[in-house]
Amino acid sequence: MSFPPAPARPVSARSVIRPLVTVVFLWTCVGIATYISLMTMTGQSLDDEALAQAKADRNNFFPWIFLAAAQHVPELVSIAAAVLALVWTIRTRRWIPAVVGLGMILGANFTTQFLKRVLLDKPDFGIQLIVHNSFPSGHTTATATILVTLLLVAPPHLRAKTATWGWVLAAITGMLTVLNGWHRPSDAAAALLIVGGWGVLAVLAIRLADAALARPGARPTDVYRRVRDKMGAHRENLQQREERGDSAYIPPTGSQQRQHGQPSQSHPYQSGIGQPGPRGPGNPRFSTHGPAAASYADAPYSNAPNPQAQQQYPPAGYQQNPYAQYGRPGYGYRAAVRPRKGTVIALLVLAIGLAVAVALMPSLAVAGTWAGRANVIAGYLGIAAAAALSWRSVARWLRSLS
Repeated sequence: MSFPPAPARPVSARSVIRPLVTVVFLWTCVGIATYISLMTMTGQSLDDEALAQAKADRNNFFPWIFLAAAQHVPELVSIAAAVLALVWTIRTRRWIPAVVGLGMILGANFTTQFLKRVLLDKPDFGIQLIVHNSFPSGHTTATATILVTLLLVAPPHLRAKTATWGWVLAAITGMLTVLNGWHRPSDAAAALLIVGGWGVLAVLAIRLADAALARPGARPTDVYRRVRDKMGAHRENLQQREERGDSAYIPPTGSQQRQHGQPSQSHPYQSGIGQPGPRGPGNPRFSTHGPAAASYADAPYSNAPNPQAQQQYPPAGYQQNPYAQYGRPGYGYRAAVRPRKGTVIALLVLAIGLAVAVALMPSLAVAGTWAGRANVIAGYLGIAAAAALSWRSVARWLRSLS
């Protein structure tokens, strides 16, 4: 069963401003995480204690083979996602999302490295386990950007599953950077939020590119064909001028007929030539009585003056899109948004609640204590919440694309 291609959704000011508001919200969360985890003593202590507890749990609860495999999980996930994205791009020929995804990868990784190495400086309060600044995480950013690119090039009917697996794998990658001792929890959470903002910008860029290419003659092949035809017509005109001489003049075809009041061949029903112009009693073809009026009323979907040019609408063979129930008519399949809003809210509430409870405890959350384990669990939940929020934001705006 084949369906007519879905037209590009028109781009309005609202459809541009709303994704930008989502980007501002995600990156505002990055700024809040930056201030709490870097500029306050409480945030630094909670972050470093979570890292110390993760290292202690790594040696006590996980076998060596798991720890050896955890060192290579980010690379393996990145390679698998990149290969699958390449396969989907070739099969579905979604070249624009692939190119935009590459730009998103470069932009997100540049943003992470610029923040870490140039813009941000972690003040020393005397409680740091790692002296240099590791905020945000480069390992998490690299893997998460490839997973978002996979979501961009995924076929519409696989976007929900791709979004679900994407945010889960991104969250696991961020947790493993903490378990391996590479980063603190806030480093991974901020990296995921940065990637989420760039992902929303990528969706906006895809929408604008689709709208631009949907205009008549805007595709590169159409532009090339138009330029080629114009150049061919110019060469033919020059050849004709050389054959007849520069001073020769040939009047346009049909101009003498129009001067004598006769209808031209290309416009047999032109106003003022062979037929009365306006519709009404003066024009027998458009009169309100007689067989002409009856034949004209039989084609209510066309206003062409020539009855032979009228066509029935909808055209023969057209079938209603069965996926139109998921969105507005004509915009193709709209996958469900994953992860759900309830998942994002639950993870955020648990992470913030545990972190606040640990911060208000009178004793320190040192490694091995109940407070220390609650602290590292809060860090893991925060990473999962950042991944769920970022992937939901990207999937929400990607849903409107066919």
